[in-house]
Amino acid sequence: MISPTSRFSAYMAVTALVISVALLLDPGALPVATTLLALEVAMSFHLWLSMGAVERLGVEVSIDASTDREPVTIRIRLVNRGFYPILLAEYSLGYEPILRLEKGSKAGILMAPSRGAAELVFVFGARVGIHKVGPLTLAVRDFLGLFKSQPIVVWRGSSFRVIPSTEAAVLKRLHLYTRSSGLVRSRRPGEGIEFYDVRDYRSGDELRRVVWRIYASRQKLAVWEAERESYQAIVYIVNSSRDMWTGAPKATPIEHSARVIASIARYAASRGYLQAAVVVNECGVWVSGAPAYGRQGLARVLETLASVGICMAGERVDWSKTLANMIPLLPRERIFIFIFTKTTPNTEQLLDLATKLSTLGHRVYIVAPLTATYDISHRLPQKLTEVYRAKQLEVATEELKGVELLRKAGMKVIAVSPQLVAQRIVQAIELSS
Repeated sequence: MISPTSRFSAYMAVTALVISVALLLDPGALPVATTLLALEVAMSFHLWLSMGAVERLGVEVSIDASTDREPVTIRIRLVNRGFYPILLAEYSLGYEPILRLEKGSKAGILMAPSRGAAELVFVFGARVGIHKVGPLTLAVRDFLGLFKSQPIVVWRGSSFRVIPSTEAAVLKRLHLYTRSSGLVRSRRPGEGIEFYDVRDYRSGDELRRVVWRIYASRQKLAVWEAERESYQAIVYIVNSSRDMWTGAPKATPIEHSARVIASIARYAASRGYLQAAVVVNECGVWVSGAPAYGRQGLARVLETLASVGICMAGERVDWSKTLANMIPLLPRERIFIFIFTKTTPNTEQLLDLATKLSTLGHRVYIVAPLTATYDISHRLPQKLTEVYRAKQLEVATEELKGVELLRKAGMKVIAVSPQLVAQRIVQAIELSS
């Protein structure tokens, strides 16, 4: 659909004036009036042809997204398959408000020659989770600015996932901490395949375990004992509600929590632990599946964390729905469950979830990111600094009240600075090994 612009009214007023002069005063002005009318018709016809070319555009899109350390590059190639060129088109790209465009322009002008192509490149700062970019619309204009078409959607958009990166410094610090403090998995006798020790024969021991060399040298029966395969199972529950997305890009509680979990998950995978992840927000629940070992468990956890997204619908997280989705996947053995969430505003529902999981015999920890540890006041203008800090103090006070309430109810809460979160979690896991 074509709409006249504000310039069209002025243009037609001038054309009408020239026609009046030609008819009433000077017939020599008639060619000028004819030219003005012809230009108006030509611009309208040009716009119709350009719109037809836009509607037949071919779109080729490539999205390069990996971890939150590397920027996300989106290349959109618009191929003009017709013989009529697109000479003046305004493009506009839509994307989520939490994304930041680092290179490229959200809106601009492009040209696509006949049987040619135009390429647009957009570079976004990578943020953990799933994000959508699009749609891309084109609106065609004529050279004189008399007409403009309605925006035409040439690309409806696409989603991409960004996996949280493992913080090498955190991972190294975890290994050094567990080695220096002696937090290692205990070796215990039991069923298994690895050698543990040799002991005296007992009634009922299998003959295949008898160490005949000892019998030959000491005339005494002894059997070899296997090492019991011991492991820990860990489930990470991540609250991806809108409250967890507040703060500076890449420094929000949800993004920091995702990187901490990625580092712990890689450490736990190297230790042979079972792992699973659950992401919950106002829109629903995403589960990685039953806990899995090693690289498979790590891959599932990272893939689920890449499902983290901001939901603009709904009022708050439904923790009861989270429990209903988790119960079928939990093993019978005792496991560790770490819930990464703010303690407010739904403290009572959070307490109910933690209590029910604890009654099943699991060890539940609530990891609460405190707002005060994510201070961004140094990035704000001086006039807004005091207002921001006052609001931050108010929110932090409510969060500490939530932490205190949970602790009084007997819940284990990890509420420390971001630098110590991973260490505290690993300490809790390894001490109980």
